[in-house]
Amino acid sequence: MNRDSAPCGRRVFAFLFCSLDGYHEGPDGELGWAPHDEEFLEWNVRQTREVGALLLGRRTYEHFAEAWTSSDAVERLPEIAAFMNAVPKTVVTRSGRVTPWGNTRVIDGSDLNAEVTRLRTESAGDIAVFGSSALTVTLLEQGLVDELRVLLRPVLLGRGRSLYGGLKEHIDLTPGAVTVFRSGNVLLRYRPSGR
Repeated sequence: MNRDSAPCGRRVFAFLFCSLDGYHEGPDGELGWAPHDEEFLEWNVRQTREVGALLLGRRTYEHFAEAWTSSDAVERLPEIAAFMNAVPKTVVTRSGRVTPWGNTRVIDGSDLNAEVTRLRTESAGDIAVFGSSALTVTLLEQGLVDELRVLLRPVLLGRGRSLYGGLKEHIDLTPGAVTVFRSGNVLLRYRPSGR
């Protein structure tokens, strides 16, 4: 699907990584097995250049706010840190309370369709949902995701948090491009049917 075919011209894509046995996080929420090799980082920098706004769940937002404002991130990954700190961010949370982080708007998620429409209209690029597996499930169920990008890691966790845990309905997917990294990571792209 190209950008111009999405409603209002901007795509919403969800980018998540998972283990070969389908987990997004380890049993205690750990992410230490996540991709960190140079080739993936270069690809991720290119991916951020498509993005004009982020739509995040509260847990992912809090993790990102801590990680990307740290001096370590700014020193080690300056281009990605600069992007993450500058890009407009919308965080979905029922509590209404989040760690302050520049360029952030907080919503309760009661009308995600209206919020996605606003983002499609106002964003300078595509809208990315990074991590945020529960939010991704909700967006999928409401027909608000144009593309899924799943980075499959060659690791088995045995247990953890399922990538699409809580999904209540069957969603057919149309496969797109596949990218194989030297590390063994495989990026799979899918378009929900009807998008």
